[in-house]
Amino acid sequence: MRNQPGCRLPLLVILLLARLSWASTPLDRQPLSEALRWVEATPETLAEYDYIMTVRLHLLFFWTSKDDVGSGYIRRGVSQKDVHLEFFQVLFGSDPDKAHSVNRWGAGTEVAWHTSPVTPQSTEGDVVSSAFFGFMKSSRGKSVSEMQAELKKESEQGEHSFTGILSRVEPTRAMSIVVPMQSVTDYNLHQYAVAEPVMFQRIRVSEEPVKTLQAPTRCPSGSGFMATVAELMDAAIKGQKEMVSRCYVHNSQENTLTLEKISPVTNFPVQLHGPNSTTLLDTDYHDLLQLDFVTTHKETGKEVYFTIFIGTQGKERGVPLQIRYQPNWWFQVVLNLRPAQSTQPMS
Repeated sequence: MRNQPGCRLPLLVILLLARLSWASTPLDRQPLSEALRWVEATPETLAEYDYIMTVRLHLLFFWTSKDDVGSGYIRRGVSQKDVHLEFFQVLFGSDPDKAHSVNRWGAGTEVAWHTSPVTPQSTEGDVVSSAFFGFMKSSRGKSVSEMQAELKKESEQGEHSFTGILSRVEPTRAMSIVVPMQSVTDYNLHQYAVAEPVMFQRIRVSEEPVKTLQAPTRCPSGSGFMATVAELMDAAIKGQKEMVSRCYVHNSQENTLTLEKISPVTNFPVQLHGPNSTTLLDTDYHDLLQLDFVTTHKETGKEVYFTIFIGTQGKERGVPLQIRYQPNWWFQVVLNLRPAQSTQPMS
């Protein structure tokens, strides 16, 4: 989703990009400043889900997996000061103490501005503008060996790479700024509350160029990625049977999110084990929906697949019970809802 367009483009595409107005002007900073104020606000949480992370690695001819190597959460809420602002917050990553010192994580806060006050039953149809703040521990490793080489280099140099992004999306324009950060502190997911304001300040004073997208024919949606996922989940739980797609803009680039397949799951057993074969989770879910998604980058055609299993009955209705994400051929992340927590539906 964040891939940049290739440098070898036909003349027609180059002309098209020129018409889309990738530019930076002083006026771009004002909407981004407002976007930063949105994401810095403290929301009132309407729903929260905590997860246990399992990692699966493809080693030559087989897969190997380990449970409880990390954690994360999904939160959904509304601004305490403006009832038109809806919040989606995620944080997922490895725990260095459980993952052989591997420290890789990503966080995001998306804020959607609704024309009507936000309620637990709100839909995304009235979203006219959104802001997104992303923060991640940067990594370019495309294999296990490359990931290990990165970790070794970081340890030797005592310098750790992070990346922040701030974006604003409206029906007629979109803008974003990407800010790199080098730090002697190797912030992990448990230190996110400390690291987040550091990146906020870095973005606030950054002189990195602002990328903008303005075109009459671009995706007209003001919603971001997370609000779009929530919208399609809501459609599925309400009885959507066929494939459905929605466009959205991320990092001033157009994408399409498609709910490719909706499959009923009658019985879904889940078992997770910690050190010394301790049982972390042993449960059987019933009457779930398996939602298979693909997000497609408009310019490059790059596709990213992920799957969400949601409940359909009682307190589990609309709750994401398991999330699967495989960014490449050798690495898969599985997130299971942590037991013994109070759950509320996402919509």
